[in-house]
Amino acid sequence: MQTLISFQTPQVSSDNVSKHIDKLMKLTGASASVLAQGMNIPEPQFNRMARKKSKFRAETLKPIERVEILLQEALKTLTPVGVKHWLMEPNPYLNDVPPILCMRSDKEMEKVLSLLVAIRHGFPA
Repeated sequence: MQTLISFQTPQVSSDNVSKHIDKLMKLTGASASVLAQGMNIPEPQFNRMARKKSKFRAETLKPIERVEILLQEALKTLTPVGVKHWLMEPNPYLNDVPPILCMRSDKEMEKVLSLLVAIRHGFPA
């Protein structure tokens, strides 16, 4: 999966953003509401991002990039069906919060990624 944000371009077209959001929803099995909540983006703003016809600043898309990174790492460890299940299931190592809802900051994302590394190496997570 190619990441959405290229730090060499200050703006990203809405078509590109819309395609990435659709792909994220398909790969995660999450609704727009759940993805917006997990990325700490108000749902109306998330819906505008999915269909708005303009350009977006790269820094505005950082939460979407976090989910893309998470998916790339999850697909290295789990099957596509396993990824959907794991992302949506409350995890005791995340205070019984599903991993998809832990994409609000880089720090939260690192915690989720460390769980994937543990799974990859055979530790419980």
